[in-house]
Amino acid sequence: MSKKIFMIISVILTTALFCQVSSLTANAETVAEIVTPATSTSKSVNTSQISTSAVTFGYSVTMKASSKGLDTKKCKYAFFYKYEDESWTTIQPYSTKTVVDWTPEKMGKYQVCIKILCNSKVYKKYFDMIVSEELVNMSITSSSHIKTGESVMLTAKATGGLGGYTFAYYSKNAYSDWWTMLNDFKEASSMQWKPSESGEYDICIKAKDSYGQISEKYFSLTVENEGIKTPAEFSLELKAPISAPYQWKCDISDESVVTFKNKSEYASMSVNGSSMIIDYRFRTAKSGVSDIKMTYTSYNGKIYSILYKITVDKNLNYKVDSAEGNYFEKDLPELKRITQPFHISVDNNSDTYTWKCDISNGNIIELSSVERGNTETYYFNAIRKGFATITLSCVSPSDTDVLYQLVYNVSVDDDFHLSIDDYDGYYLEDYWLPEIEF
Repeated sequence: MSKKIFMIISVILTTALFCQVSSLTANAETVAEIVTPATSTSKSVNTSQISTSAVTFGYSVTMKASSKGLDTKKCKYAFFYKYEDESWTTIQPYSTKTVVDWTPEKMGKYQVCIKILCNSKVYKKYFDMIVSEELVNMSITSSSHIKTGESVMLTAKATGGLGGYTFAYYSKNAYSDWWTMLNDFKEASSMQWKPSESGEYDICIKAKDSYGQISEKYFSLTVENEGIKTPAEFSLELKAPISAPYQWKCDISDESVVTFKNKSEYASMSVNGSSMIIDYRFRTAKSGVSDIKMTYTSYNGKIYSILYKITVDKNLNYKVDSAEGNYFEKDLPELKRITQPFHISVDNNSDTYTWKCDISNGNIIELSSVERGNTETYYFNAIRKGFATITLSCVSPSDTDVLYQLVYNVSVDDDFHLSIDDYDGYYLEDYWLPEIEF
């Protein structure tokens, strides 16, 4: 009897134990189906991506959901963001849509989450993202034309982005594809660069903010041989009777120092009578001294003669040492420098900052005068053929902080026509950069 009872109890216990193990196995398989891959060789991964982690305010970011090891036919996707310490917000609830474009509504730090729902399991992937003002590179160079042996100042400046700016400087021959690093990313906001030889160069200044955003700005630089000098030009206006305007004769004692360029004539009418004006143009050629002698013989045999003694320096500037002789009038005509006047006006809206002017090549452009006030006007003369850069800076009393800066690269042709090659800089907010006026 006792043996039968023992066998019955054994069967019951064995059956119960088998059922319990079967139940545990089933539960384990259910868990394994959710948490682990189906096989050891296949791993389910959320491989979603966002187009950028640094977004300029007002622009959108593209979010693309993707996976590895999941059956996409069974997947749904959702997109969320969290602004700073606020709660999570849904961008796109679960759907079969895998690509979403989203425009953040304010600047700051965000977290983005892309979720993939597949077989009752949610796979998440998080991204850090920052939204800021556009990083604007406001760098400038001190000139677009220099001589061999001279240096160009590269001044880096940026606004927007996330601050904490660093700058890098590069150069290359304009006809090459290879850039040379002049200075790697550092806080230094300026550097001087002296090209080793003449030629055409490209310059690049890169600005990088604390989040790694980079903005580039490019410049052109021409380096001319030091031996090339631009001549100065001057004119002499002489009167003659309309009946005999071509009696004036010009003699130059040393044409290697001063050369005759051309002449023109026009009639002048006044209450004192009519006359012909002959405009003679001369050009300096090299350093030295020379005489210019103008002689007029009238029909009745009277001779008028004027002698100008001229010295030309190594920069081809000229000086009239003396002028003597006799003329139709009491005063002898003057040798006049040929110039092209122009001016630039800027607003002065600061009590502490002041404007100052720098000219890269004083042999080409000179500052003639300045009118001060709420609007400051700078008057210039183009005095010979060539290139120059005019830089107007609104600086602090210590000259360390620049509030505004304007850079004008100009050229003067053989007929003294001034051209603006380009102009750049930063000025009053919402104001156009002031233009050159004639």
